[in-house]
Amino acid sequence: MTEAFVILTSEIQAKSPAISFINSNKGKPLLVADDYTFKLNKATITAKYWICTIKDCAAKVQTDSNNGLMKSVGNHSHLPEEEKLEVREACEKITFFKNFSHP
Repeated sequence: MTEAFVILTSEIQAKSPAISFINSNKGKPLLVADDYTFKLNKATITAKYWICTIKDCAAKVQTDSNNGLMKSVGNHSHLPEEEKLEVREACEKITFFKNFSHP
């Protein structure tokens, strides 16, 4: 019984995307999973609900209050945003170093 649970858990973890966080241009948190970005739609005491940043896309993500991935629902209606993410991350680094060097 324990072996089946371990196998099932590892299969779920293998299918779960790695998530990270960046800030939007307005300083709000964005969740990044598999080169797709999600904005915070709702937060409760126990969970956070994220929706895709592309209008009319049905993909959603739910995290726990510590930003651990709980579940991913729906399919994206568009391609991943790899280039857009690279630009956003570069801008975030520039802003960080600009603020770091000029307090």
